[in-house]
Amino acid sequence: NGDQKCFSFATETFTGDVGFAVVETTDDAVIIDRLDELLPEIVACKKEKNLGVLFVAVVNIVELKGTLLLCGPSELSMAKAAFPDCKVNDAHTMMDLGSRVSRKKDYIPEITKAVKAGWKRPVKRGVSVVDMEALGKLEVDPTDYQRITRRGSALAVKVGEHFTVDDDSIVDEENCI
Repeated sequence: NGDQKCFSFATETFTGDVGFAVVETTDDAVIIDRLDELLPEIVACKKEKNLGVLFVAVVNIVELKGTLLLCGPSELSMAKAAFPDCKVNDAHTMMDLGSRVSRKKDYIPEITKAVKAGWKRPVKRGVSVVDMEALGKLEVDPTDYQRITRRGSALAVKVGEHFTVDDDSIVDEENCI
């Protein structure tokens, strides 16, 4: 929630808000290593703020490289439309943005172009359709006051499993741009 901005769109194919958060760090691996904790929380934040799409970009300010975290089919679909030359990992949860590091200069202009070109949300929305009651509650870890966790969430990743995004849900002819 710290460095997140919302951008509103109203086109024939998409009306809604896109949230875009940026985490600047000197060690992106520290954040990316917690991906399975972060992605369900990004979904919860998206749901709580009633956003159509929510992105989190992790920017390594030393190496000047960006990684986009993808929490669902809408994010995956929009990211592919906005950054078609960028690679997505096998779980469809991260996109390597290369040297793109600026929300103002690199990210939002491309997302805006994609929306104006006719992007629309996939019919299947993955876990972002979860009920607000199923999100659980945020708690501060009493042994580590810098760590806040969500307890009792239907989105929690089980031990030994990883958070994934179903890419099949965006390959629906009706939803292609």
